[in-house]
Amino acid sequence: MEFQLQVPTKVIMGQECVRKNEALFASFGKRAAIVKSGSAGRNGALEDVIAALEARDISYHVCGNVPPNPTPEDVAALLGYAPGFDFIVAVGGGSAMDAAKGVAVLATNDIPAMGLFDKVYENKPLPVIAVPTTCGTGSEVTAVSVLEVGDTKKSISKPELFPAAALLDAKYLKTLPSQVTADTALDALAHSVEGYLILDSWATDMFAERAFANFALYKGAFGKHAFTDDELELMLYTSTLGGIVISMAGTSAVHTIGYPLTVHKDIPHGRACALTLGEYVAFSYEVKKEKIDRMCGLLEVDGVEGFKQMIRELLPEVPKLSEEELARFADISAEDAARKKNTKPVSKGDIMRMYLASLLG
Repeated sequence: MEFQLQVPTKVIMGQECVRKNEALFASFGKRAAIVKSGSAGRNGALEDVIAALEARDISYHVCGNVPPNPTPEDVAALLGYAPGFDFIVAVGGGSAMDAAKGVAVLATNDIPAMGLFDKVYENKPLPVIAVPTTCGTGSEVTAVSVLEVGDTKKSISKPELFPAAALLDAKYLKTLPSQVTADTALDALAHSVEGYLILDSWATDMFAERAFANFALYKGAFGKHAFTDDELELMLYTSTLGGIVISMAGTSAVHTIGYPLTVHKDIPHGRACALTLGEYVAFSYEVKKEKIDRMCGLLEVDGVEGFKQMIRELLPEVPKLSEEELARFADISAEDAARKKNTKPVSKGDIMRMYLASLLG
């Protein structure tokens, strides 16, 4: 058995945890930059962070809103290369946390935007405190930042990008539209499924199987388009579990073949992954039968077909795409998908078959 486990992020979960942990913010310095999503001002998260900073006389600069699927240039525009901050606070979903990690690098290194993909930084990035406001990304416990570059997305993965701390309060999820909640919850599910299937270890199995059992407890709520406080808290917890899984295992071709759907068709990331997740599970069944059967049991679905049906029920209408578009997307994603850890080798033909079965079948 071989695996790596490095999750140095201090995770604090609970009601009003941001305001209750003013001292945590103060332990990182006296000057903070806040990198946020546009929704942070509506769900109360930004207000809580500012109150915690002001209570400890910490000065702060609120950066402009992070756009969906930020580019390296978007990250550079948030703060530029201005020095003078001690730490970064990321408030929002995956885009905000990914951007915050980039800002943390640029704040201490005089490099161009694309220098974010350098293998080594001269200076250590600033510490990041993450306050997630969706239930999908898991970025609060990963050392990865994913940014849009050209036709696809590229990842930065460095141990120094692990957030120093994550503060999880499910009250920020209450204002999410129900489909956004579903899309992000599906992203968290994809993380656990992908990591579970591509790495065999007691550690990833433990976290992923807990995530599957959790998902079974709240999957029925999506049909009601309403969630209890307990369900939202469980979703947020499950998202962090999925983040821990991919911090150990990484993601598979599912993420890579979802990127063109997001970049070119504006399909939200979690939904883009979910669209082909069922077909990837079917593709993997012959080599991961025992694990997939156990996963389906924990999710309380009837095998692979039941898994696919569960996903379909959580998605809106399947987007209308032509076979020509899908062939182009297969061309874009094939090389990177093949380099990913996968349950078995993935070819461009395999990707095209997954696209066709998922989006034209």
